[in-house]
Amino acid sequence: MGKGSGLAIIALIIGIGGIGFGVYSVFFLPNTIIQQASGRSEITQIWTVEQAGAFYTGSSYGDMTDMDVTITVHAGETVYVMFNAQISNGPTGGSGWLTGGVRIMRDNVLVPGSERYFIIDSSVGTSVAMSITTHFIIEGLAAGTYELKVQATALAEVGSDRVEDGLLIVYTYR
Repeated sequence: MGKGSGLAIIALIIGIGGIGFGVYSVFFLPNTIIQQASGRSEITQIWTVEQAGAFYTGSSYGDMTDMDVTITVHAGETVYVMFNAQISNGPTGGSGWLTGGVRIMRDNVLVPGSERYFIIDSSVGTSVAMSITTHFIIEGLAAGTYELKVQATALAEVGSDRVEDGLLIVYTYR
C-alpha cells in the first residue's frame, strides 16, 4: 500500500464523519435548539412609553414628563427595563461641558444599577447631542403593582440642556 492510498482512507473517514454530522445537524439539532429556547423563558407582559416633548433638565434629578409606567408583576416573573433618549445642550448651542445622567426609580426609590452618566464636550460652540441608554433586569420582585419612572439631570456651562425622544420599554418574563 502506498502513501496515496493511506491519504485516501483518511479522506474517506473524514468525509463519512462530515456526512454523519450533517445528517445529525439537519434532523436532530434544530429540535434540540427549539426545545431549549421555548422551554426556558416566555415574555408575559410588555409596556412601552414614548416621550411626547422635550424635558428641560436642571442641576438635580427631576421626573421626566410622560416617562412613567405602572406595571403588574405576577409570582415568578422577572422584570426587564430599558430606557433610551437623546441628550443635548439645546438649540442655542454654546461652549463648555454638558454633564448629567438618567436613572430609573421604582416607587420613588432608586433601582440599583439603573444610573447612567455622561459628559459631552460642547466646546465647538454648536448644539451637541448624544444618545444615552440604561437597561437592567430586576429579579426576585414580589408579586404586585409598581410604578417605574425615569429621572434625568443635565447641566450645561452655556446654553440650555434637554432630554428628548425618550423611549421606556418594560417587560416581564418567566
